Amino acid sequence: MAKRLIITLDENTTNNYLWIAQNKTKAEVDSECEPSGIILIIDISPEPYGASVICENDEIGVASVELVDT
Repeated sequence: MAKRLIITLDENTTNNYLWIAQNKTKAEVDSECEPSGIILIIDISPEPYGASVICENDEIGVASVELVDT
């Protein structure tokens, strides 16, 4: 049976990601550079540790991870 991995950032983590992405993109555009995008890493650990979210080398929060049948 096929599976799908669903990763959801909590509200605080999403807000942190958006703040970093907006500021980085604005700085690049203001410097007349093409926006380079964002590095986002989801570090999934076994239960009960959960998943941490790393953005541009800084841990910014947590994510929930769910494996579902499709």
